[in-house]
Amino acid sequence: MKTRIEVKTGFFFMAWILYFCTPVIVINGEMNRRKWGVTSFELPPGTYTVRIYFPYIMKPNCGENQVTLELKEGETKYIKYNMPPWMFSKGKITLS
Repeated sequence: MKTRIEVKTGFFFMAWILYFCTPVIVINGEMNRRKWGVTSFELPPGTYTVRIYFPYIMKPNCGENQVTLELKEGETKYIKYNMPPWMFSKGKITLS
């Protein structure tokens, strides 16, 4: 069984312009640019801080939010990040 974090990024459908922005997922300081949608990271067990944001116009870290989680051997943690329609607010993160 794999140990991993699965991240699903999304946005309010009327904010379709965000489709042209690339989300950034930072895991313990390591920056990963990914398309909107689901992406998975295989990691060893441990404690992780996951920060998500995207560059938009003049703001390089729009919608920034973060969560810290404990990942055990063979466990998969699911993070859902959703950007609300008001562009300069914090993105919503839920963990399961």
